[in-house]
Amino acid sequence: MKRMNRFEGKTVVLTGGGDMGLAAAERFLEEGANLVLADYSREVLDFCAAALRHKGAELSRMRTVLCDVRRIEDCRRVAELAKEEFDRVDVLVTTAGILKHSPVEEMAEEDWQNVLDINLTGTFHCVKAMVPVMKTQRYGRIVLISSLGGRKGRPGVAVNYAASKAGVVGLTMALAEELGAWNITVNSIAPGPLRGKMAESQSPETRARLNAGIPLGRIGEVCEIANAIAFLASDESAWTTGEVLDINGGLQY
Repeated sequence: MKRMNRFEGKTVVLTGGGDMGLAAAERFLEEGANLVLADYSREVLDFCAAALRHKGAELSRMRTVLCDVRRIEDCRRVAELAKEEFDRVDVLVTTAGILKHSPVEEMAEEDWQNVLDINLTGTFHCVKAMVPVMKTQRYGRIVLISSLGGRKGRPGVAVNYAASKAGVVGLTMALAEELGAWNITVNSIAPGPLRGKMAESQSPETRARLNAGIPLGRIGEVCEIANAIAFLASDESAWTTGEVLDINGGLQY
């Protein structure tokens, strides 16, 4: 099916080169965007570039850059690169995130802090770095990635991950109120269980419990999240802000 060109002439900054980030990157390139893909790992960035090339993506419109979202300096460097290469930052999508699951009484302080630092503080850093450019343009679309685990208790979703993703929900609502005057929308997506590396890192027993009871009878595909990201990043959602879009096959109902 031929894609629309909703992002032709627009610049997208996307953090995280995992399964969801790669699917979103492919979608943005298909729809004509200039893309800056940021990840903490050069190996991951090279893998993404090779995978996108194999799928026929136009890589002349893509730049890759190392970025540890825990460091505001790295995030500002990504914003500077986007401005230097493409003159704008129209869209920010934050898919960078980690899981470190264990029961609360066994959780190491380091695992609590690292998940919060990447999933929540890292999201804050990315927004903080990109917003000055968007304010100058008086235009921006910000799409943050939360999780079903940040909306309700779930088997295998530990307190560090749940707290970090619930924080992203609050961040979404506060930013929408703060940035609306500059024509910057801020929305979030809260996926349920998805097929991919993050799910595969969990035990078979945990995956079975996570997937149990999905009304639509299957776990999600990362391309289905990419579809929603593209909608919220486009002008089709220009009058939508402060929303959390739950995509989970009906699990929370």
